[in-house]
Amino acid sequence: MRFRFDPSHFGSRMLGAVCVTLGLLLVGTLGFSLMPGWSLWEAFYMTVITISAVGYGEILPLTPAGRAFASFLIAGGIVMLAIWFALITATLVEMDLGQAFRKRRTMKRIDRIRDHIIQCGAGRTGFHAIKRFVTRGDPYVVIESDPVRVGDVRQLDAEALIIEGDATDDDALTAAGIARAQGLVAALSADTDNAFVCLAARELNPDLTIVGRARSEDAVSKLKKAGADRVVTPNATGGVQLASLVLRPDVTLFADIPGEDGLALLLEQVPVATTSELAGLTLAEATIPARTGLLVVAIERDGTHGAADRLLYNPGPEARIRPGDHLVVLGPPDKFDEIRRLLA
Repeated sequence: MRFRFDPSHFGSRMLGAVCVTLGLLLVGTLGFSLMPGWSLWEAFYMTVITISAVGYGEILPLTPAGRAFASFLIAGGIVMLAIWFALITATLVEMDLGQAFRKRRTMKRIDRIRDHIIQCGAGRTGFHAIKRFVTRGDPYVVIESDPVRVGDVRQLDAEALIIEGDATDDDALTAAGIARAQGLVAALSADTDNAFVCLAARELNPDLTIVGRARSEDAVSKLKKAGADRVVTPNATGGVQLASLVLRPDVTLFADIPGEDGLALLLEQVPVATTSELAGLTLAEATIPARTGLLVVAIERDGTHGAADRLLYNPGPEARIRPGDHLVVLGPPDKFDEIRRLLA
C-alpha cells in the first residue's frame, strides 16, 4: 500500500468540511431566529457556541421545541468536529508517511546501485553537473540539505536519488553508498565544506575518484591535500572556455562542453570488460570506427600492465585492446551506446 499526500484530495476534503460547517451555521441561525424574541445576531451566536461545544448556557430561554432543536444541532456539531479532526489527522499522517515511504524507497534503490557518482551540493555548479549525469544516463546520488534545491533536482529528474542531509556528515556519505561509488563531486558553497567532504570521502573509500570545486585559487592546494584527485575553479574554467570560443571557435566542436545546440562531439572514456567481444583484438581487427562511427583517441592501460605505458595516445592499428583497459573515444553522443555494448 502506497501512502502519498495528494493536494487535490486534500482540497476536496477541505471543501466538504467547510460545506458541513457552513450548513450547520445556516440551519442553526435560521432555526434560532424563528424562535420568539431572538434576533439574527443572537441566533448566529447561539449556533456558534452550540456546534462548537464550548459549554456556554442559553443566552435566551428556550422552549421545549427549541431545546430539542439545540440537541440535534449539538449532535451535528459533534459530527462536524469529528470531520475536522479526521481531516487534519489524515493530512498529517499522509504527509509523514509519504515522506517516510519515499525515503525508504530511495534508500532501497541506492542500496542496489554500484559504480555511481555522488554529487554533494545541488547549487548552480552542482545542478549543471546533475544535468550532465541525466543527459548521459549515468547513475548518481545527490546529497543536498536545501529543500528548494532538492525541488529543482526533482523537477529536472523525477526519479533522482536524493539524500536530504549534510554532505559533510559521514552518515550521509555512507547512506549514499560511498563504498560502492566510483566517483564523488564536492560542489558545496564553502571551500571548507568541500575540504571536509573530500577528507571524509577519501577515508571512507580510498579508491574513489574525487573532484572538488574551489571558489578561490588558494583553496586548490588545500582540497588536493584533503584528498581530491582534481580541483576545478569555475572562474578559471569559464575564462579558458570564453577565450577558446573567441580565439578558436571551430576547435570547440571537439570540446566536451555544451553549446547552444547541445554537444557536437563527446570525448568519453569507456572501460573494457573481460567479457567484451573486442578484448584481445587489435584496433585494426576491432574496426571500431566502421562499426560505431567513433574515433579511438587513446587507450588507458590497466594498472597491472605497468605505469610506463599507462596512457597510449593516438594508438596505431596494431595496438591491442586488453581487458581492464579504458578506451578514450571521440564522436557524436548518440553513437556511444554501441561502443558500450561492444566493450561490455
